[in-house]
Amino acid sequence: AAQTPVYKLLYSAPDPSSQGAAPVTMFEASPGLFYFLSTAQGNSAGGPSFGPSIFSLTLANTGSPKLIYSFPFENLSETLVQAANGRLYGGVFNISSTDSFYYSVSTSGQDLRRYLRGRADSLWTMTAAPEGLYDSFGASTSQGGESYGFVRIDENGKVTLLHALSPSEGVPMPATKLALAADGNLYGLGCETNCTTYFIFRLTQSGEYSHLLTLPQSYGGPIASPIAASDGNLYGVGGEGANGTGVVYRATLSGHLQAVASFPAKGTAEGMLDPNSLMEASDYALYGSTLHNAIFRYSMATHALTNAYQMNLYNLQGSCDPCQFVQGMDGKLYGTATIGGPGGGAVFSLDFGLPQPRPSVAQLAPASGAPGQQILLWGSHLLGATSVTFNGVPAAAFQVNSTQAVMATVPAGATTGPVTITTANGSVTTKQDFTAH
Repeated sequence: AAQTPVYKLLYSAPDPSSQGAAPVTMFEASPGLFYFLSTAQGNSAGGPSFGPSIFSLTLANTGSPKLIYSFPFENLSETLVQAANGRLYGGVFNISSTDSFYYSVSTSGQDLRRYLRGRADSLWTMTAAPEGLYDSFGASTSQGGESYGFVRIDENGKVTLLHALSPSEGVPMPATKLALAADGNLYGLGCETNCTTYFIFRLTQSGEYSHLLTLPQSYGGPIASPIAASDGNLYGVGGEGANGTGVVYRATLSGHLQAVASFPAKGTAEGMLDPNSLMEASDYALYGSTLHNAIFRYSMATHALTNAYQMNLYNLQGSCDPCQFVQGMDGKLYGTATIGGPGGGAVFSLDFGLPQPRPSVAQLAPASGAPGQQILLWGSHLLGATSVTFNGVPAAAFQVNSTQAVMATVPAGATTGPVTITTANGSVTTKQDFTAH
């Protein structure tokens, strides 16, 4: 029998105006250690002045997150990503000057580096990849209009324009994260200038841009980021569908689109309407939230769509507008709710009794090298790695930089063959051989 889900509040700021309130994103940096970004602003008379703030939170001391870094009042930020080098990256927009910058900072909050962007503002779509980070931007033109495009930020802060969008190519949807798919390309959600038509676009890492497919208007306005799932397809949600309550869709990388599940008719399942987030967990199922605080589950194997957990309808556990989730190395889902909860939003866990996620490796970069060279293993759920071997020979050294990235040094005596990495949750051997020189 399936385990009864267990909700646990990990942190809620005292009130919506407190530093630490309005959390928007969360990720695990080492087993049991999480980071989240608070978007709250404060500048009251006699009180502290602060803007967006980065916090760390350990499962051993959940009620007292540690402030890592805080930006000044009147700065805005909605994104926080850990790159392959282990540093934290994001984008900031200054309300007064209307200037913006990307930044990186160490996980201890030291050594902040700013990478100026002028009037080109991040659209909060940043995602990490082996070569750096990718983001979309909007900028004011000298004629008073808006221009949009995509950039790559390397780990030294160099910002490269990959593609400038023409008016006929539409605009990226703000705050919808880019998805790095199995073919090495990035996919995202866009809309025509008036945003009555939505589409999924493809962006190659060299900057080639194209429309993959147009979403039917019957799907409704999609406001959640499409995700790249382990079956090689893209999945997303829309607000309408057959019953007018929501739809889960699947898109192949070749552009075939299918509605795979519809949310129940209104009045038949409390909370199960207006989906607004999506992620994949270790049970080959997708989880997400609805505007009415249902945490739904879609099985990619059986196509069943169910209400996996109904959060408090009066927002006492957090208001899913939306709730964003990641899966921890312990198998639990960890989420953020920007508003609701006992105070100013909520950071929480949901234990569905899911399997602890096994490691996976999607890419070796580079895929060949000589002894002493560092190789990036890029994948997922790599935290707490205890061993890396090159065709059976232990790596000379390795360092876990993020849940997606491990840097390993090619050992003397390495021969051509697969690379194996082991964590507490299991081992994975690459399908791709590493060529030893």
